[in-house]
Amino acid sequence: MTETAEPFVDVRDLSISYRTTPGGPAVHVVHDVSLQVVRGQTLAVVGESGSGKSTVARTLLGYLRPGSFIRGGTVQVGGRDVFGLKGSYLRELRGGTVALVAQNAGQALTPSMRIGAQIAEALSVHSGTSSDERVLELLDQVALPGRLARSYPHELSGGQQQRVAIAMAVAARPKVLVLDEPTTALDVVIQAGVLRLLRDLSEELGSATLLVSHDLGVVAGLADEVLVMREGRQVEYRRAKELFVAPEDPYTRMLLASAPRLTDDGLVEVAEDGSRQVRAKPSVGDADVLIRGENVQVTYGRGSRAVHAVNGVDLTVRRGEVVALVGESGSGKSTLAWAVAGLTPPRGGDLRYLHETTDEDSDAGSDDLAEPVRRRPLGLRRRIQLIFQNADTALNPRLSVGTSIKRPLHLFRTAVGQETQRVGQLLEQVELPADFAGRLPGQLSGGQRQRIGIARALASGPTVIIADEVTTALDVSVQSGVLRLLDDIRRENQLACIFISHDLAVVRGIADRVLVMNDARVVEEGPTGAVFDNPQHPYTRELLAATLVAPDSAGETAADQIDGSDLTLQDPLEHAGAERAWRHDPGGGWHDHGGGQRSRAWLPIETA
Repeated sequence: MTETAEPFVDVRDLSISYRTTPGGPAVHVVHDVSLQVVRGQTLAVVGESGSGKSTVARTLLGYLRPGSFIRGGTVQVGGRDVFGLKGSYLRELRGGTVALVAQNAGQALTPSMRIGAQIAEALSVHSGTSSDERVLELLDQVALPGRLARSYPHELSGGQQQRVAIAMAVAARPKVLVLDEPTTALDVVIQAGVLRLLRDLSEELGSATLLVSHDLGVVAGLADEVLVMREGRQVEYRRAKELFVAPEDPYTRMLLASAPRLTDDGLVEVAEDGSRQVRAKPSVGDADVLIRGENVQVTYGRGSRAVHAVNGVDLTVRRGEVVALVGESGSGKSTLAWAVAGLTPPRGGDLRYLHETTDEDSDAGSDDLAEPVRRRPLGLRRRIQLIFQNADTALNPRLSVGTSIKRPLHLFRTAVGQETQRVGQLLEQVELPADFAGRLPGQLSGGQRQRIGIARALASGPTVIIADEVTTALDVSVQSGVLRLLDDIRRENQLACIFISHDLAVVRGIADRVLVMNDARVVEEGPTGAVFDNPQHPYTRELLAATLVAPDSAGETAADQIDGSDLTLQDPLEHAGAERAWRHDPGGGWHDHGGGQRSRAWLPIETA
């Protein structure tokens, strides 16, 4: 807790409750939380989903969700009681004094307005004046070209949208920045750039910054202090360097231990005391090949306007194997997976599902994966299933869990007359009670909804599952449980898995082999350990340098045994986002490094 300067943000003994029905009993969600932030410093609030961290952070803008009320305590910003402000004073606080950068910039921007007009509107509302010069200055401040002022939000990438949201937030030069999961959906390269930008802007504005995040690597990269919350209560509140090196509370040790690391050659099992044990990966060996692609090409558009989303990729996936596709946004990894699923059929090359001799569907028509999914025989369709990134939108909110899982059972007729019993078995397989079949998705946590998505994918009895960013929005402890569940299922059922992720630490723990994609092509591939320990292509090294992970803690070392002034953790953003010094070699081939690892040829960029 900062004591060297007068705090600009001062929250004292804050308690928040809400009522689900008029006159009904109150549900207490925050209990006696206190925090202080001085200008020029960053406080991170971390904890599992439902811990109350976003609820506390948004009180700085005088916001409470409908039905909520403050049970006790105060929230002061710049010496003013936030919940005592009304009308124009509250509007002045929001955006003028306190600015919010939310998680999903795509939803925060108005789709029918050009980017320049939205920034100009933010300037007019909070400072009273606006000009084209000031709009261009703000775009330049967030490292975006001025031409984007005439673009619409859908014409920008996720990282560009997030930078626009930041430009709007800092338009009035606020004294407090509230960052609510600002980089959750971004790949590691864009995330590193956005975080460096946020840190630079915070220093330039001298703002007091409150960061809400479940990504402990991001917290290590930005935070001066950390407040750990659990079930609405304050668990631990210390300097970031001290907390990461020597966490005091068992819950904090568990959170830090659950965070994946680039050195973990397998998934981590965490005990209640925070001790870690890495589970060895199963041996795949010479298992049957289920998916084989040669020179796969996927294009959008035709003729001179054709865009290559996947350009000449070879892909092999064996039974029981996890093959990870990694790379920044737009690299082609999801498009390649969708081609396997039949959602985006390839326009060139050869892509096939290879039936096993014991497969009852071996004579059920073509095995050509170049066919779109609607033209594939039913037996082939049920063999390849998808688990989507966002379980909130993948499940129909009006259908019960049981109904959602029964749909593939009816479609593929895999449990005729026994659908209810099969639903119970699938729920048990994903470690959920059978009575969850009667619940609606809105009654479940994020991790539970993701498990329902896994159960629905397993309902058809697939041999290949495609997991597309399935842990992106989950906190570290829930993420750890979902990954362990996926690993258990692939071991038990010998499932092959195409695993897409921008979190390289997660990939290191679960994947047997990795394909690194850039500009629609694979630039390096091989066993995960070989690629991570000895990357040969400069792009792979860029991805690894941009990956933020929480520092290793020293276990249960007491805080009073540490001299905080001597802690010198390396700046996680020091080497991220460096200027690229290589380019693709148009006429180059592959370099074989042995052991199944190979990298594509590249050329250095001559610098003046």
